[in-house]
Order: sequence, then C-alpha cells, then structure tokens
Amino acid sequence: MIARTFRSSRARFVLAVAGLGLAGSLLAGCAGASPELDSGAAATLQDGVLAVSSAAAAGDFATAQTELGTVQTALADASAADAVTAARAAEIQAAIDLVGADLAASIVASTPVPTSTPEPVSTDDDDDNDDNDNDDDPAPAKPEKPAKDTGDCKKKDKCD
Repeated sequence: MIARTFRSSRARFVLAVAGLGLAGSLLAGCAGASPELDSGAAATLQDGVLAVSSAAAAGDFATAQTELGTVQTALADASAADAVTAARAAEIQAAIDLVGADLAASIVASTPVPTSTPEPVSTDDDDDNDDNDNDDDPAPAKPEKPAKDTGDCKKKDKCD
C-alpha cells in the first residue's frame, strides 16, 4: 500500500514538474505587443525549474523544495519589476503551489517511520520494596510420599 501511494504521488509529482517545465517553456516563447514575461525573467525561472526537476529526479526532495523556493523568489522579483503580468504570475504561482505540495508529500512518503521498543510492563507481583516477603499467599503444599508396597498384590488376578 505504501509503495502504491509513493508511486502515485511520484507520478503526480513528475506530471507537476513537467507542467511547470511546460509553463516555463511557454513563458519563454511568449512574445507579442506586450510580453507576458520578460525574457530575462523567463530564463531565470527556467533555470530554477531545471534545478527543481533535477533534484526531484535524483530523489533529493529537500533540495528540490529549496530550489522551488528560489523559483518562488524569482517570480516575486519578476512581479515586482513588472517583468511578468499579473495573470501569468498567477499561473506560474499555481504551478509552484502544486509542485510544492507534491514535494511535501514525497518528503513525508520517503521518511521512514520510527519504531519504538515497548517498555516492560510491571505486574502486581513485582514490588520494588519486597524486603519483608510477607505475602498473604498460602505456602505450596508439600508433595505426598508414595505408599509403601506391601507385596500383597504381586500377581494380576490376586488383587481385590
């Protein structure tokens, strides 16, 4: 079950990274009367997406998450410099949020669950201060001695 969950979250993550990469490549190709994304900002975002993809593909989800933070910062900087339109920034932010959620899930799925050793359980018979040994339990009965053989019944048919 865990392997299946990990595979589905990994597939979802790969699709999200691919979507983010596609968004980055589309951003770079946008050119018109008023570009939705400046070419310098697009190159910075694409480099960040590549770093996230490479780290995630290597299974280093913590580094991928750090690199995603760098992409987030680059997007904020591009927005502040009016190098990206608000609509395009919202699309990129949605992709960043999706990848961030998938990275967090991948980190949780790849973290081993610690197992704890159960502590010994104390029973009622275990007393720490058992110096007096005055238990109310009766002493065990002494075994009975076997009866002496009188020899009367040596033959099978002679016994009553």
